[in-house]
Formats: sequence, C-alpha cells, structure tokens
Amino acid sequence: MRLIARFAQEQKNHFEIITVYDTEIIKELIEKENPEYISIAQEYPAALWFEQKIYDDFGIQVVDVATSNLLVKDDHFPQEFFPLRKEFSKLLVEHNDTQVKRKKKKKSKQINLGPTHSYSLESSLFKLKDNGRKILDFSLIPSYKYRGIEKMVEGFTFQEAQPIIERISAPQTIAYQTAWLDIQLQASKKVLPDIIKKRHLFLLELERINNHLHDLSILTKLVEFQEGASFFLKFLESGRMAMKNLTGHRYGFNAVTLNANDIELSEGYTFLLNLEKELHIFEKWMAKREEILDKMHNLGKLSTEQIEAYGLVGTMARSANVPLDRRKKDAFYEKHNFYLNLEEQSDVFSRFNLRISEIFTSLRIMRNLGKGTSFQFFLGKIRDGEYYSFVESSAGEVMMYLSLKEGVIHRFYLRDPSFLNAQILPLLLKDSKIENLGLTLKSIPLNISAIDL
Repeated sequence: MRLIARFAQEQKNHFEIITVYDTEIIKELIEKENPEYISIAQEYPAALWFEQKIYDDFGIQVVDVATSNLLVKDDHFPQEFFPLRKEFSKLLVEHNDTQVKRKKKKKSKQINLGPTHSYSLESSLFKLKDNGRKILDFSLIPSYKYRGIEKMVEGFTFQEAQPIIERISAPQTIAYQTAWLDIQLQASKKVLPDIIKKRHLFLLELERINNHLHDLSILTKLVEFQEGASFFLKFLESGRMAMKNLTGHRYGFNAVTLNANDIELSEGYTFLLNLEKELHIFEKWMAKREEILDKMHNLGKLSTEQIEAYGLVGTMARSANVPLDRRKKDAFYEKHNFYLNLEEQSDVFSRFNLRISEIFTSLRIMRNLGKGTSFQFFLGKIRDGEYYSFVESSAGEVMMYLSLKEGVIHRFYLRDPSFLNAQILPLLLKDSKIENLGLTLKSIPLNISAIDL
C-alpha cells in the first residue's frame, strides 16, 4: 500500500489517528489520558514527519519513537500547548503565566541557509554540513513560521474558509479550489455538470503549465542557458496574463465557481497555440545544446525503492517511471485525450524533460475542451460528515480532508506533495557537490507555504 497521509483530530471523548493509504483509510481511537499510538515509520519512512506533526499539534506520543524534534512549531512556542486541541485558544496563550524562554542554541559548524540566502525557499531554513566540497548532511526546517491555518478555519463555513484555503500557496490555488469544491459537492450529494467541469479542468491545466514554465525558467538559468530562461519567462508572463484575463487574477483566486459562463475559454487559446508552436522549436534547439543538458544528467538521482518508500508523487514519481497520476483514473480526462508521461532516470534532466512533455499534454487537453454555453448550477443542502478529495496538481497529488459538524468545520487537513518531497532531501542531496545544490533543489516541486500550515 502507498501511504498518502497520517494525521489526527480530537473528538469529544477521544483522539483519532487517521491513516490514509491508496487502498484504504484506517482510524485508530486514542484515549485522551496519556495518549499514545504505534509508529509506522519503520515501514513507511515518510510517516516520521506526519507523526512529528501529530505530536506538535495534539501532544499525542508515538511509542518507542522520539518526538522531541519540533516540525511545525518554532522553539519559542510553549511546549505545553498543542494548538489543534479544542481547548487551545489565543486567549489561553495571552493570559497564561508561563514564562516562555528561547532555547540557547549550541554552537554548530552547520551552515544555515535562509531566510534570505539565494537557496532559501520562502521563509524556510536549511541546514547542511559539508567538507568543503560535498554535502554530508542536509535538513529542511519548515517551522520558521507557523501560520495556524488548520486552527484558523475551525468553526468556519465553506464560504468563510474559502478565501483562506485558496491562498495557502499561490502556485496551487486552482488545485486547492478544485479539491475544496469537490468536498462541497460530496457534502451536498451533487455531481458537477460537464460544462462547468470543463472550465475548471482548463484552469487547472493552465496552472500546471504556468508552474512548469516557472520551474523550467529557473533550471535553464541555473545551467547558464540564458536564452532558454528568457524563452520560458516570456511564456510564463503570457500564461499569467492568460490566467488573469480568464479569472481576474494572475493566480486565479476565486476562479473555481459554479458559474459556467464566468470565463470565456477562447481567451486563452492564442497563448496555447503560440506556446505549442514555439515549444516544438525549443525542443529541437535544446537537442543541439548537449553541454547544457549534460549538466542535468545523473544529478539528483533517486531509486525507485526510495520513491516508493517515501510515497513520492507527481514529477518525482513519474520521472522514475512510477505511473502515479490521479488524472489517469478520471474518465473525464481520458475523454479529453489525457496521456501519462513517464521518464526513467529520476535525475534533474528527467524532471526537466517530464515538465516539457506534460506541458504538451496539458495543451492537447485544453485544446480538446471546446466551447460551452451558459449554465446555472446550485449546490444542495450541506450535510455533516467526513470528506476526502484528491486532485493532481502540477506538483503531484494533493489530498484534502474536511470534517463538518453542525454545518461548520470541525477539522481541516491538507497534504501537499511538498510535504513528501521535503522529506526526501537528505537522501537526495547527501554526497552531492555544493555547487549543484541549487539546481537539484529547483528540480523538485517544493512550496514551503504548503507544508507550514
């Protein structure tokens, strides 16, 4: 079984540990007095971060596994407070008499990269040890900030929470909105008409193209192929403008709606046709630049066993010939000419090449969507319950969970592909050359804002 996520929630008389696999979902009931449960990290290495986060959020101990390393809480956060427990509130923190003292950090030979170093990602903190040439150890610490989104939306309605959910990470906003609407459809027992689904699919593929263009522009710049970087940046700007023309915003906030006539798909076709034509020319151009491509070969390689052990998805899985893509199970995608792209070497070049192939696939899908007519659709009565949604974003599979009680959010949880990708970094970067750090990192879909909820 493939591990997708592992998280907790609090009920009135107990805690629940929810483990989501690709074939089943398992719930464990945990007593509130001295809560503890058994780790699965030995079988599923990716579970370590999930279990650390459960401790940070709820204070639930894992048997025989140290949980002293904070994952999402910074060192100054009061250790006796667990922010996702129902008793936790801002008022409790403000009026507590406990004196919070910052830990004195021991002197270390580690190199801290961030939050302003060129290799840093948003407000993350990297630590690495090196011997002057090779990386001996590498870690990413996402607890530089703690946004508290999961706690923030508790007690909110769907409408109140949406502006927060769709802004968790701008590059993934269409994917998050798609998952969010899917949960609303499940809760109201409705099926979205194809005419509306076409528009959402169009925007999701446009977001995929834009994110791939962004990554390709950085990778070509890092191998000192400035003409290639300029090529991708030019189309990235055109893609952002196409998204703005279609939705009113460059990242498509508040774009996945129930209105079929709120965007005109033909507005984006000029961009699509120009990109497809010039991207074919670019591929032929790149084939002649062997010295550029050689810089990506055999760099940042992962084995199939490592990819499967850490449950990697999206570009990371497909670059190693692991055929994971939620779209291939979607009859609607199949009807619109979806094709699963795979590479084999699992190196930087494979991830580079896969992005180009996936852009062509997205272009073909979008071209086949065609034009629809106006259509009105309304959700029915929202029903309490637990709902799961899975969406293939540009970075890979997004999993979203929502528990509704009395019409408001009891628990919100999101597992972005970045949560998995960040955990593989120590394996991926060990013994690699310092000068290749940036190129390897930028070949991986990694949005820290999607980790540090």
